[in-house]
Amino acid sequence: MGNSPSKKEKTPTTPIKKKPDVVGTNNTTQTGASSTNTNIASSNTHQSSNNSSSGASNNANNVSNSKPSNQTQNVTSSHQSTKSTGNDKEDKNKRLDEFFEKYKEPDTNQIGPDGMVQLCKDINVEPEDIIVLVLAWRLKAQSMGYFTRQEFVTGLSELGIDSLAKLQSYLPNFKKDLDDPNNYKDIYRFAFVFAKESENKILELGNACDMMSLVLSVKYPHIDQLVDYLTNHQKSYRGINMDQWLSIFEFVKSINADASNYDENGAWPVLLDEYVDWLKTKSS
Repeated sequence: MGNSPSKKEKTPTTPIKKKPDVVGTNNTTQTGASSTNTNIASSNTHQSSNNSSSGASNNANNVSNSKPSNQTQNVTSSHQSTKSTGNDKEDKNKRLDEFFEKYKEPDTNQIGPDGMVQLCKDINVEPEDIIVLVLAWRLKAQSMGYFTRQEFVTGLSELGIDSLAKLQSYLPNFKKDLDDPNNYKDIYRFAFVFAKESENKILELGNACDMMSLVLSVKYPHIDQLVDYLTNHQKSYRGINMDQWLSIFEFVKSINADASNYDENGAWPVLLDEYVDWLKTKSS
């Protein structure tokens, strides 16, 4: 129900200039010296140019070499993050399994009535509270009074819950589900399937009345009159089918408590026609 510093770039080597040859003092050698000096200057210029190119090349290589380093760091960081996420998921699943084991029946893979009562006690909720039904709806439970391991672990995981404390703190959100019109109707529909025997298409009358009172009396207190009629003042119906169940929901939403706005020619089931006749006879 959550890097290592990048490599330091190398400083390009500064080209070392050759010292020019010493100029001779003899006049006969000055021209040769001049020529030699010119060649040396030309050689130095060429050498400087080569060294500059070499330095630029080294810089480019250093920059180029730094890129794979950053990529390697990113891959490593991504791998560590994925590993951390995997560990978190394993820890969460372990906590959920321990949470489930605390309440499950011995030698079974489900929480039964005794475990449900204890769970309700631990979260300070009465077993008959509608919040328990909303929890079952959130867990997509199939049988009233039971939670399978799959239902419990998967349902709570989807809600971000992996402990008793987190379940307790989440309870106000279950109440918000009842204030959402779409969720409220879906919870009412769910109650029919949840309360009936899986192989039956009919919800036994006693269970139907209990579920109607539990879900509908929160918003529509006059449902109590219909429950009284079904329980004590008719013998034709021993159960409720899904069409009748959904019609009752629309009935209490749209029809006044005294049925003064009830249209007998509307597309209501016979059960509700008979209830309105009884209600009007009772009031007259």
